[in-house]
Amino acid sequence: MTWLDRVLPQRIRRALFRFAIYGSLLVSGEVAFYSLVKIGRRLPDFVAWMFHFQWAVDDRLGLERVWTVPIRTLYGQASLWMFFVYGAIALLGLETAYRRIKKWPWLARGGVYMVVILAMECALGWVLVLTTGYEIWYYADGLAIFRYTSLAIAPMWFVLGLLSENFMHIIDKLARVKLELRTTR
Repeated sequence: MTWLDRVLPQRIRRALFRFAIYGSLLVSGEVAFYSLVKIGRRLPDFVAWMFHFQWAVDDRLGLERVWTVPIRTLYGQASLWMFFVYGAIALLGLETAYRRIKKWPWLARGGVYMVVILAMECALGWVLVLTTGYEIWYYADGLAIFRYTSLAIAPMWFVLGLLSENFMHIIDKLARVKLELRTTR
């Protein structure tokens, strides 16, 4: 038994590893998201409506120019705080929901994931503003809820929740394979 095994049980180490993977992937996704939103807003109206939420950062940070840079630059931005936000939402929110509802119809699962993300996004937005004194993000559209989430972005969270199932399924499958390999030794 190593010192790490004594200090952190295997279950906690695995959760921290998944937290790091989720946080890293989703911060990268946020950086890409700025360009995807700008492209989405130029699509025909029947699709573009999904991209017309008003997502912003605290004016005191001077970061609003990200929306005006040319799309061809593929420029995006993210606060390092988002690593913790996304890690928490994925590990504590989506994984927990996935384990309970994975056999439900896709429409119901997507709805649950959407609500989980909206609720956690809003709660963690408040935690961050109370912690840092800055609005790392906020929504200023007519569908904003308590400033740190918006029903206008709900369709995106619905889709992202369903897409995240693929990663969680892979994680579960790898854990089963590892357990099988251990028991066959």
